[in-house]
Formats: sequence, C-alpha cells, structure tokens
Amino acid sequence: MVALPLVLMFLGGIIFVGFFSSELFQKTRIPDSIILIGIGIALKHWEVVDPTALEPLTAIVSSVAISMLLFEAGMSINFNELASSLGTAFNMANISFAFNSFAIAGLTFLFTGWDPLTSLMTGFLLGGTSAAVVIPMAKKVLPEELAVTAELESTITNVYNFVFALSVAKIIKSAMISANFAINELLSYFSIGVFLGIVIALLWIAFLKKFWGRPFSYMRTLAVILLLYGFVEYAGGSGALASLIFGLILGNNQELSELIKTPAIGTGRFLKFSQEIAFLIRTYFFLFLGIVLRIPSDRTIWVLAIAIAVIAFMMRAFAARILKLPIEMALLIPRGLGEAVIASLIMDMAVPGADLLIVIVGLVIIVTNLFPAVVMNFWNKLNIPGNEKESHLKSEAAK
Repeated sequence: MVALPLVLMFLGGIIFVGFFSSELFQKTRIPDSIILIGIGIALKHWEVVDPTALEPLTAIVSSVAISMLLFEAGMSINFNELASSLGTAFNMANISFAFNSFAIAGLTFLFTGWDPLTSLMTGFLLGGTSAAVVIPMAKKVLPEELAVTAELESTITNVYNFVFALSVAKIIKSAMISANFAINELLSYFSIGVFLGIVIALLWIAFLKKFWGRPFSYMRTLAVILLLYGFVEYAGGSGALASLIFGLILGNNQELSELIKTPAIGTGRFLKFSQEIAFLIRTYFFLFLGIVLRIPSDRTIWVLAIAIAVIAFMMRAFAARILKLPIEMALLIPRGLGEAVIASLIMDMAVPGADLLIVIVGLVIIVTNLFPAVVMNFWNKLNIPGNEKESHLKSEAAK
C-alpha cells in the first residue's frame, strides 16, 4: 500500500504538472491534456493505480468535470458574444456533426465489418467534440470571438452525441426504427436543459441578492451547479447545457438587472474562483482519463483511430470552409471522457459489439487529443518568419 505522504506529494505535484504543461503548450504546441493523459497511462502501466477500481467512477468524474467547465465557460461569455456567435456555432455544430458522423460510420463499417446501424451508432458517438477538452483548448489557440463559437459548438455536439448514439442503440435493441423517437428525445433533451438552467439561475441570483455579503457564496453556488446538473440529467435533459446556461445568466446578471431595473451582484470574484476550480478539475480529469482508457494491441484498431482523427480534421476543415471560418477551427477535434461514458452506457445495454466499441473510443480519445499537436507543429514549420499571412494560431501564441 502506498504511504499517505507520498499520495499527498503526488497529488500536489500533479497540480504543478498541470500548470507547467499548460505553459509548455505555448512553446511546443503539445496540449496539456496529452501530458496528463500520458502520466495516467504510465501510472496504469507501472501498476501504481488499479484502473478497474476507478472505472465505476467514470460517469461521476465526467459529470463533475463537464458541469464545472461549462459553468466556467458560461461565466466567461457575455450576451453580445453569445448573440454574435450562437448562429455560427449552431451551423458549425450541425454541418460538422453530420459530416463527421457519417464519415466515421463509413470508416467503422469498413474496418470492423459491423452492420450499418451499429456503424452509424459509432459515428454518432464520435461525431462531436468534447466540451471538457475543447473549451480550454479553444481559449488558447483561437481569438476570443471564435473561442466562444467553438465552446458553444462543442456543447451542442455533446448533446447530439448523447441523444443520437443512445437512440440508435435503443433502436438496435428493440429492432424498431423511429425517426420521431430520436427527434422527440433531442427536443426534450435541449428544452429541459435550457428551461431549468434559466429558472434555477434566476432563482439563485435572487437568493444571492438577498443574502449578499454572507460568506461561502461561491461554495453554495458550486453546490447548486452539481444539484442542477444531476437533477436535469435525472429529468431527462442535458445537464451540460443547463450548466452552461446557469453560468451564462449568472455572469451576465448585471445586464439583466439593467433591463428589469433591479440591483445586480458582482461576479468578478465568482469568475476568478470558477477558473481556479476549473483548472484543478481539468488537471485531474485528464489524469483520470489516462488511467481508465483501454489501449488495444490490435494494429487495425490503431489504424482506424488514426483514420478517424484525420477524417474528423478534414470534415471540420470542410465545414469551416463552407461557413467561411478560419481553418484553425478544424484543429478542435478532441474527444473526451463523455464519449467513454456513452460507450459504457451502450455496453450496459448489451448492444452487440459494445466491448470492442469501448476500446475503439478509448484509442480515438488519445489520438484525437494528440493529433492537433502534430498538426500545429507541422503548421508552424510552414509559417516562414516574415510571412504576412501567418495563421491566427501563431499570432495568438505570440500574445
């Protein structure tokens, strides 16, 4: 058994690793996520941690990470940015998700020999990007307005992943195909998350105004975020979307107060503290991810995972070109723990091929997190010093 002092030293050291890997990203373009995932994989390989003991916590860790990261993202977005970015984010989400889902389904069909419906389920599962990974990455490689677009897009596609993949899984199990079923699921998933996110945010702002100045305001808010996420998911809605909406309204309560002529509360302290908490959760999230992911020895699965990363990049580049967005948007292809959670739910449903699906998803998560670093380093080598048309990527790194 590992001594407690060593455990505490390790946990503290990981926070420093998270900080330095974030700084290293600016120079090497190696995402901090890859460094932390790599540490997790090493811990599993050296048998320091037993992944089977942690696998039951996957859904909990994923939910906490998504709720907190999306709350922090919502707090950082103002209404003007939202108004200017929402339409583009929806268009990018719809086009990119559709292209990616069907392209990945085709690749899965060719490599695995699964039937078309199971392949389509895999395409839907991996067709979107992971908000928990993309949000911190977008803030580092994109201008502010584009980062907001990417954050909203990844949140929307997270909803698409969950609804469409599980809908097809239910169709496979019941041997019934119903378009109305999927549409109703999607609409209810969106509407419940948005409605409860707005209602709870407004009620909580009223509570904070009444008890303003009391200690532990942020910790009470943290409790509300977790309660909100859990309740919305239990009610059949999107807890991720509710967390984003909650943060958005809380962060813009001053603008709302001006409209309805009521006192506002300052949220600068909330935003700073939420950023600190988000950093802590994100650091341990990626470490956990590396520990629980299953890495296959089958070369065919590796080739499939790499092919999915390449096709995801190409499909996003195509979608960005259609919408006349900078090509940097194509780099935001990482998948995360949310996809692993959906794959676990599909396995619990005893869908044929689910055991292999979890392995594929785990490897795709690793490859799609590593792929942007490879492309960015290659990209920077092509940007000859003095070139007047250097990418946004390089200009952002210089800031």
